Amino acid sequence: MTVARARAKSVILAWFDKGQPSKPERQRFARDIDRFFETIAARPHWRECLSTLLDDKGQANFTMGGRDWRARPSGAGLVVRSIVPGWNFGWRAIVKDEVSYDILSWLGHYARQYIHRSNIAKVLMAAWEQEGLILHPFGEGLLIQRYSDLEPPKTNREIFARAGQSIADQWKEPAQASRPHRSSWARRNTLDPAIHQGIFHFLRAQSLVAAGFEMEALAAYDCVLHALQYLDWSWAPGNPLRSRADLCRAMGFGAPTVALAEHIYFLRNQFVAHAGGWRWWDTVDYLEGDLTAKAGAFSLRALRKAADLEPLHRRLAPEPNDWASWFEENFAQIWAATWFRDP
Repeated sequence: MTVARARAKSVILAWFDKGQPSKPERQRFARDIDRFFETIAARPHWRECLSTLLDDKGQANFTMGGRDWRARPSGAGLVVRSIVPGWNFGWRAIVKDEVSYDILSWLGHYARQYIHRSNIAKVLMAAWEQEGLILHPFGEGLLIQRYSDLEPPKTNREIFARAGQSIADQWKEPAQASRPHRSSWARRNTLDPAIHQGIFHFLRAQSLVAAGFEMEALAAYDCVLHALQYLDWSWAPGNPLRSRADLCRAMGFGAPTVALAEHIYFLRNQFVAHAGGWRWWDTVDYLEGDLTAKAGAFSLRALRKAADLEPLHRRLAPEPNDWASWFEENFAQIWAATWFRDP
């Protein structure tokens, strides 16, 4: 057993032990964890192609893509396709115990779902920057195609071609020709949970602004910074993990931006996250001078800057050739991003 796998196993067992299992139950589950990791390592050609139809009402008329993902319009809206590891199926014959099966099959499902959503996150940011669209990764429809050792391995090109045909059959061809979109988000590493979560909070803030909840949007903008604090800032002076001012300085922002970040944090603490002690009916007074718009522009700059700094201090490979090893090596972060706090 590799060191990375042993560490991953210990993370799962620490969570399982919170439920106070009996000794036989724990031993049985520990053996099934070994089978889980051994199986995904032995199945490099087990893959899925997930195609998610976004709810863009046909407004996102562009194409973009990377090695393992594509985005293009259909007759019903923009569709994001991802080729992900086949960790979501084929477990019944491997894991016999019902408790183990329930936990480990869902773990495989969530892990491969996280990879797909990280690709969707790139497209959501591109749609926001180009069209001002606030989209959600769940979408309106999903097509799934599975590949295992029961047939010869397929190339990415063959898998995408088959998915493209299924998309055309299900959602028709677009009414007009699309155009390539050269977004910087195509190359940014949204597999890193800090960047991925930062995107979630940024788009959530845009939804709150659109609904008129500007003070709540400030809290979401502050959450963008909080998410970015969990990147690797060990190289930076000060304590970016705790101090928003130090985080802003590490990203190269000047004194006015640092002051803005601190003011947003103040308002979040005083009026949104906690009950304020004064002028609670008139908190809108604090939003004068287009503060919400400034906060939105700042959080977007911070998100872009952090994503562009990430390759210099990388934690998770964005396009691994061996997904099973990648999963083991980064298990603690993926587990924290996808699993539940308590059993």
